[in-house]
Amino acid sequence: MADHSGASGSEKLLYGALLLLAVVGIASPGRFSSVPAGSLLELTFLGTAGLLVLRSPRVRPAGWALLLVGGFYVFLKTLLWAVYSDAALPDFLQAYKAFFYLVALGFLVGKQVFDGPRLAQFSTLLIGAFLVKYGYSVALGLADRPGIYIENNFELIMLMGLFYLSWPWLGARRNLVFLALAFIVLISGSRSAALGLICIYLPLFVRTSNRTWPLHVAGAGAVGYAVFWLFSSRAQQDAGARLDRLVFMDTFRYEVRDWPIWEFLTGSFPLTPLSPGSCGSLRFYEALFSSSDPGVCYSVILHSYFLRAFFDHGVLGLALLYVLVWIGLRRSGVPLRDTLALLALISVSGLSVSAFNNVFVAITLGVAMALDRSAAPVEPATDPPVGGRPFPRSAVRAR
Repeated sequence: MADHSGASGSEKLLYGALLLLAVVGIASPGRFSSVPAGSLLELTFLGTAGLLVLRSPRVRPAGWALLLVGGFYVFLKTLLWAVYSDAALPDFLQAYKAFFYLVALGFLVGKQVFDGPRLAQFSTLLIGAFLVKYGYSVALGLADRPGIYIENNFELIMLMGLFYLSWPWLGARRNLVFLALAFIVLISGSRSAALGLICIYLPLFVRTSNRTWPLHVAGAGAVGYAVFWLFSSRAQQDAGARLDRLVFMDTFRYEVRDWPIWEFLTGSFPLTPLSPGSCGSLRFYEALFSSSDPGVCYSVILHSYFLRAFFDHGVLGLALLYVLVWIGLRRSGVPLRDTLALLALISVSGLSVSAFNNVFVAITLGVAMALDRSAAPVEPATDPPVGGRPFPRSAVRAR
């Protein structure tokens, strides 16, 4: 049974903020946005969760798992930080943001307050806005890595995730919208987004239950070639320069060289700074240094979420995060294939940027967990909805 209490308010707040900030981004040539879009979207996400609490305070059983387990993890790490660490609060929040998001997501699990058709309309509009900003930025030479909110490695994960979730309700325009999305990704210059494009293409198009699946397999080859072309282009641009991700990996390996086995499991003590030598070698990224001490850097400077998560949370903490997100998605009615696709999309971003520490990922997961799937559209029997089974032919005739 769908819980529609607060639905219109939640959708208006989230979709309205995203569209308004997209307009501001379009009107900000030569830069991402003239306003702090990332911070404003952080407030919007928290406001969306808060509005649901006010309008529908009952938490689903699976939501309690995120709230209690995730909340206890946050409490434990906060206590250790407050008692034993001298690090500033902004640095702590940056390192443990994923688990704070997880607690907020607990209030969205299974709420069914996001309407499928409205999500399809919204995602189409948002893709159009991205197409305008990215298109004129590249065509006019204003930016070779355009963005509408912030750096495109972050925001494109949300754009692809929302498109994926809206697929069953896109109807006849779905292929055209996908082509627009693919064009945006390919001109963005983002390698992680290009890999993410493959993560959503395969489960959406390559299905043997569809009679045209050989064409879709050929399409997968075309998408793969386009991604290869993007990687080759970036390699030519970076010719002679060592890939920065290898530098981060070397720094990570140096920092954990003397760790005992148990520390690989638990991660470092909350906000353990990197060595002065490592911070010095990454001085180029000084914007990511401590907010209170410009001579100190923490794991955030390693960029890749997996390196950061292993350093701060260890194998157990990272596994806990994945398990709780999995529970939240599956208990919200997200089909297995869609759950795997979304986690794959987020994970490939974790090879480059902040993945679960990213508000755009939190928004995507929030919509996925609170999406109303109780009235899924009827599809032809040869082309079942994503993650679902073919509808009986009698249902198709009735339509």
